[in-house]
Amino acid sequence: MAGMLFLFSCQRGQFDRGKYAIIMKSKNNWYNELASEGFKQTVEDGGKSCIVLYPDHPSVQEQIHLIQNLIDEKVEAIAVAANDEYALTPVLTQAREKGISVITLDADVEAGSRSIYISPVDAKELGRELVMEVDRLCGNSGQWCILSAGSRSANQNEWIYMMKQELQNLKYSNLRLVDIAYGEGEYEKAAEKARLMLETYPDLKVMCCLSTEGIKAAADVVKERGQETDVKVIGLGLPDQMEAYVGRGPEDVCPVLFIWNPRELGRVAGYVCLELAEGRIEERADQELLLGGMTYPMDYGQDGGLEVIAGEPIRVDSENIGYWKDQI
Repeated sequence: MAGMLFLFSCQRGQFDRGKYAIIMKSKNNWYNELASEGFKQTVEDGGKSCIVLYPDHPSVQEQIHLIQNLIDEKVEAIAVAANDEYALTPVLTQAREKGISVITLDADVEAGSRSIYISPVDAKELGRELVMEVDRLCGNSGQWCILSAGSRSANQNEWIYMMKQELQNLKYSNLRLVDIAYGEGEYEKAAEKARLMLETYPDLKVMCCLSTEGIKAAADVVKERGQETDVKVIGLGLPDQMEAYVGRGPEDVCPVLFIWNPRELGRVAGYVCLELAEGRIEERADQELLLGGMTYPMDYGQDGGLEVIAGEPIRVDSENIGYWKDQI
């Protein structure tokens, strides 16, 4: 490593009071709320005040409006989970020109419009794990589909890219990815897309869902149609929301799901915001950041911007869902 940067656990009062803000993708989403909780607690323990904002709907226009208001309020730092990889560039650039520290978490923007991206998980590892489970459930051959969230969401698109890269392995040559649909981060739209794919592809074996609202919607749709034994739903979900569907039996819709700790994602983002706003982070790669007693490498991501990976994918099934339900 070129250098070691120690970011010690921030105690209340260590910093002057100031306003830090987090904007997640949408409200009424448990994942977003858990990430915001982690961020808020860390920032307030660091002696700052925290503003938590959610768009009414997962739209980039509402996020732009919220960021503009925060610029006018002269906050010290903004952390945003972007609904659009490109459309936030002008307003985030404006924020940085005003001296506001800007980071992203969960879903990134163009690298030049933020300082550091807090990625929830290693995208390549996640893509590999998802494809391996699809292959297992399909019996090494057959039709499957992806139900994503926003079509312009950087994290979703990166996971899909990594899944496609994994599919280049010859051992998956008999798998057929028939469709990629987008629920745009909303339960009802995700359910609509799930119904359409089940009707369009009667031989479908697996729906792989890349968002917490998407996997719940798909599981509900499969159950309401009575297709539990024919179609399995996997992907990214919260154990508490999916507990009723997880199991090994032929009637269980969801054999396995993956998740990370969204509170930890928010916590890491909070620490990085505190240190960045105070000028304690050198914006270069090959560093190890010690955040609250845990070490996180900071390096260049796929887009060339600085990135910190907050955690690893957690495999949740019938054996451990009770444990993870209590942990997350």
